[in-house]
Amino acid sequence: MITTVTMNPCIDRMVTIESFTYGGMNRILDSRIDASGKGINVAIAYTQLGGRALCTGINYRERGNLIVELLDGKGIEHDFVNVDGEVRINHKIYDRSKQVVTELNESGYPIDTLALEKVKEKVITHSSNSEILVISGSIPKGVPDTIYKDLLKAVSHLPVKTILDAEGSLLLEGIKEKPNIIKPNLFELESALNIKITSHREILKAADFFLDKGVEIIGVSLGEEGAIILNESHAYYAPGLKIDVKGTAGAGDSIIAGFCQAMKEGSDLETMLRYGVAAATASVMREGTLMCTREGFESILPKVKVKKLHR
Repeated sequence: MITTVTMNPCIDRMVTIESFTYGGMNRILDSRIDASGKGINVAIAYTQLGGRALCTGINYRERGNLIVELLDGKGIEHDFVNVDGEVRINHKIYDRSKQVVTELNESGYPIDTLALEKVKEKVITHSSNSEILVISGSIPKGVPDTIYKDLLKAVSHLPVKTILDAEGSLLLEGIKEKPNIIKPNLFELESALNIKITSHREILKAADFFLDKGVEIIGVSLGEEGAIILNESHAYYAPGLKIDVKGTAGAGDSIIAGFCQAMKEGSDLETMLRYGVAAATASVMREGTLMCTREGFESILPKVKVKKLHR
């Protein structure tokens, strides 16, 4: 089983337009609403791949029922800390002509220290019964950027494998507790190190910073260009597939779900990448934040090509 932590759950409202006009009137062709949050997305994707997941973290009393109903409907276990406030709404505009999603994300309601301690207790409890702990996403206002570091430290005595997917100071603080795996996208990698990356070789060089800090595996998602995965000994690249994109929300979360599936099967680094890219591709072929299915994953998997990169 995997446990996922979501500190800043949300409701995704995806609208589809033919061609976005900045500063003008845009007619909505279609819209949908999905309960979401990065850890929640990972749990959904992993479950739909055939795994078992539990969601913990923060949930709000207002609109939080939408999160619970979604997870209950998919048979996903959950044990949140419920707090006052309302679940934030993220607006996503899908431009069908360009196959691009523009996101307008709210920041979330503040959380008090007592709630954070309760989250830590739940993370320890459920990590004790899990093979993998996934900590991912943003945090609400007022939560210290050391929160992910604190959670990783709290489970460091357990045999659970840890995956951290965060950006900025959350990532830089988190790696001080040496998560087994991190998965930044290209922008997050550039931002964390304050550099500009223009080649695969530069990605590998940038990743060495995290390897030197004790991270075992780095997966870097590159959007439509695919993804790279590496450790101290090996590095691989899988180019993106040419497909009809219907929604990019949750693609990075699906990569992590693919990683988890490969880890459950005891697969090697190359297979982790293959599974991650297949899961992400299967997700972006679906609207909104629907995430990948096992059927979609299996149909894409044979098409994913992996190339070894020289370290």
